[in-house]
Amino acid sequence: MHRSSELRELAPVLRDLNRLLLRTGPRQAGIAPLPPSEADLLRLIVHQPGLSPGRLAAAMQMKPSNISAALRHLAELGLVSRQVDPADRRSGRVLPTDRAVENARRIEDARARMLEEALGDLAPHQVEAILRAVPALRALERALHARTERAAGATGSVAERPSGRDGKAG
Repeated sequence: MHRSSELRELAPVLRDLNRLLLRTGPRQAGIAPLPPSEADLLRLIVHQPGLSPGRLAAAMQMKPSNISAALRHLAELGLVSRQVDPADRRSGRVLPTDRAVENARRIEDARARMLEEALGDLAPHQVEAILRAVPALRALERALHARTERAAGATGSVAERPSGRDGKAG
């Protein structure tokens, strides 16, 4: 197989694995699943608490009105709260509730268990290859984010997307 055909397979494989883990994790943790965009938003809020709705919209590459609607729903579910920013009383900050943080921990634990169980079905050399690939996949994520940000700077159309606790994907 040529490199270009391998690269064409990479994105769908990553997408399918991600989709499976994101959809199955809440169910395995015994938590009612959220719509995908709200789940992504809540994951960002849990891993980067205190962002303003505007920063959340930019990070999620969503319209502010859609973020506002999602935040209202998450607040109704008791998963987020809004606070006035003490540094700038004109703006607000969005924080996860204790329930949201606990749900996120349970979902992440469930996903880790799912991965561990599935890795148990693979040959040892496959498990080793997958685990060795994690740092390279993180580097690929950073490179893609950097390219996206550079392109956005040229067109002004795409915002930076923080993705995890420490800038890594969540």
